[in-house]
Parts: sequence; structure tokens; C-alpha cells
Amino acid sequence: MTRRMQIMFLLAAVALAGCSKNNEGPVTPPVPDGPVAVQLSAGLHTLPAPKSPVVSGTAFTAAVAGWESASAADYSAAAAWSTTAQIKASASAAAITLEQSQNYSQQSGVKTYMKAWYPAGTLAGGNVTFGGTQDGTTDVLLAGEVSGSATDKDVKTLTFNHPLTQLKFKVDADDSFGSATEITGISIHDAQLPSGISLTTDAVTYGGAANLAVPGIAAGQTITTTAAAAGDPVMMKPFTGNRITLTVTTSGATYANVKATIDDDTDFIAGKAYTITLHFSGADLQVQAQVTEWVDSGTGEGNVQ
Repeated sequence: MTRRMQIMFLLAAVALAGCSKNNEGPVTPPVPDGPVAVQLSAGLHTLPAPKSPVVSGTAFTAAVAGWESASAADYSAAAAWSTTAQIKASASAAAITLEQSQNYSQQSGVKTYMKAWYPAGTLAGGNVTFGGTQDGTTDVLLAGEVSGSATDKDVKTLTFNHPLTQLKFKVDADDSFGSATEITGISIHDAQLPSGISLTTDAVTYGGAANLAVPGIAAGQTITTTAAAAGDPVMMKPFTGNRITLTVTTSGATYANVKATIDDDTDFIAGKAYTITLHFSGADLQVQAQVTEWVDSGTGEGNVQ
């Protein structure tokens, strides 16, 4: 072999080595030996206690489930695992402990996709069903998808969101109304209460529209010149439009088709709490709406003769 041929063979070998190196592609980190624990934290502006709206500093039990896949998650399929976690209200994310600890898959390229929600209900086919009779006092929370794997094992944060609107009621009266009349009922027309959650669409499912009697109005609560809460806060599907209709009953009269209007929003907004104040004056009832929400914003008002 001539020296020229030797040089040509050497150059060809170098070129082939370079091509081989360039075609290797990204290096996949090896899957660690032994199980790798799922580590989660959870956060929300504030979090609710059972059977109540948001109260900072209290705790609730959320359902947490994981789906394993080498591609996108199929939430209509059975979860690889499902458990619960105790979560305490906090202004920032904090570590949580799963009631039953979970590990990532040891299969290369397989991720675990996770979602969390409250109340836990019953999970089947990607749908959570709450069950029981809803009275508007149960908050609903949903934390969207997070994912991790044995090679992507940093703490993942579940961020919960409020998909419902909250309504709170107060009553007061002027001096002409007297002090012997009691508030006996407040009914919200065409309210839709949550019946479950679709994990596939990250959307709450609702029952049909019906009048909702505000629970928790104290027996013998008189209407005075000092505004006082009437009944429990209630949570429901946000109304379309900026007005709701009420029927208000007292020990002396029934006020039908009372309108309450908000000013700042064209529709009632998920995550907002609207305080509706019912002002009694002689034979008249005046209504004022104020947004005090899960983030303060806006006011509204209305009058009924």
C-alpha cells in the first residue's frame, strides 16, 4: 500500500468516527438503582377546610393520583396509583406527605403524570363523582397536571385553583324598619352545584339549574341596623352575566325576584367571593353586592321596590 493510500484510509476512518459521534443524539440519564420516591409540594393563595370556603391555616384532605406513560397521560385509563394527602392552607407551596408513599417507574422513558383534587369523591374512567346531596357549602379545588420520573425526581408542586364562585349574604335595616322582623330564608334562582370533576378536561361537572336555599340561617335572627351575616357561604358554578335573582323571606313578608347586580365583572368569576347585602327599609328591600373574593376586586349594587 502506497503512503498516499494509507493517508486516504486514515482520513476516511477519522470521518467515520466523527459521523458516529454526531449521530449518537442526546444521552439519556441512566435510571437509578432502587426505587425513587415521588416528592410533592402543594400551594394555593389559601386553602379550604371541609364543608366551608377558604380559611387560611386550616387543613383538608385531597386526593392525589398518578398515571404512568412513555407519552402523554390518558386520564380515562385506570391510575397506576391513587392516595390522599393532608394539605394545610399556606400562602406559599409547602411539602406534603402522601398517605401511601409512591415511587416512580423504573422503566426508562416512563413518566408519572399526577393530578390532585378536593373533595376526593370516587374516581372512575377519568371522572370524579362527589356523591351525596350537595347544598352549596362544599368548596372544590383542582390541581392541574405535574409530571416526574426516576430521572426527573425534583419536588413537583401541585397548584390548586378554585373553579367555583362563592356567595355570602348579609342583612341590615334602617330605623324605619323596626327591630322585630326576622330573616327566615334566602333562595338563589337557577344555581348549579358541582357533581364531580373531569380529569381529562380539568373541568367541574354540574347538576341542573335549580333554586338553592341558603343553609345555616339562624332561627330567630332579627334584622337590625348593624349588618350581620345571614346563612352559610355557598359555592356554585359561576353565573353568566352580572346579575342574579333571589327570593327573600322574612317573618313579615316575601320579596320575590330580587335582583343583585355586580359592577366590575360582566360575568361572575371563578375564584371570587361576592358579598350580597340585603338592606330593608320600610316596605322596600335594597340590594348591594361587593366582591371580597379569594382576591379583592370590585363592587356592585341594585335596588328593588
